Amino acid sequence: MVYNATSSGLNDAVWCPWFALPTVETHLRAVEVGTFMADCDVGEMFLNFLLHDKIRRLAGVDLTEFYPSECLPGGKGWERWTRLLMGFKPAPYHTTREIRRVESFFKGDRHKGGNPFEWDQVELNLPGSEAYSPSKPRVYKIRKDGRIAGDLFVYIDDLRITGVSEESCWEGAHQVSSRMSWLGIQDAPRKRRRPSQEPGAWAGTVVHSSKEEVSVLIGQKNGIKQKCG
Repeated sequence: MVYNATSSGLNDAVWCPWFALPTVETHLRAVEVGTFMADCDVGEMFLNFLLHDKIRRLAGVDLTEFYPSECLPGGKGWERWTRLLMGFKPAPYHTTREIRRVESFFKGDRHKGGNPFEWDQVELNLPGSEAYSPSKPRVYKIRKDGRIAGDLFVYIDDLRITGVSEESCWEGAHQVSSRMSWLGIQDAPRKRRRPSQEPGAWAGTVVHSSKEEVSVLIGQKNGIKQKCG
């Protein structure tokens, strides 16, 4: 089924607040030389979350002419949406909010040994400090062994997992997708990306952590947009 909520006029009657999304700078807090990165994807992102009760009665489709025999005499055959829908202005905000609410569950207990997202403390690497190093993030989480901890970053329906090793990164991706499915949020394994030090694009950028350096490239689509801008 193809549908577009922008055509109904409902967007003119609703309000969507500003909300923040992670950027490549956020992502780089969990990347150092040798870090592995993997990607998971939420399938049918908007359809995983429910519309508010007050909106459902206003988000309907008149199917009378298609199913006249199923309508009451003199009535209309209305069906209403109960899930967030494409083109509905507040949908990205609502989905981002709901994912943020369960993100800590995806990561688990940071103190538990063997958790791919375990970390011991937050390290500050600020200009002017005695130990400042421009090769490291300004703020990052470290494990007890001194390595930058694995982490999870969510950009709408694109989930980027980082890990100190290929195995740890795989475990992190497995934990995130398993707990996501347990909550009833659809995982899209066909879009899974294996752990790599040179993964594909995420949030419009490409991060590489091999060859003894961390580098950031802009995605092709974003580059074309800026060039044609």
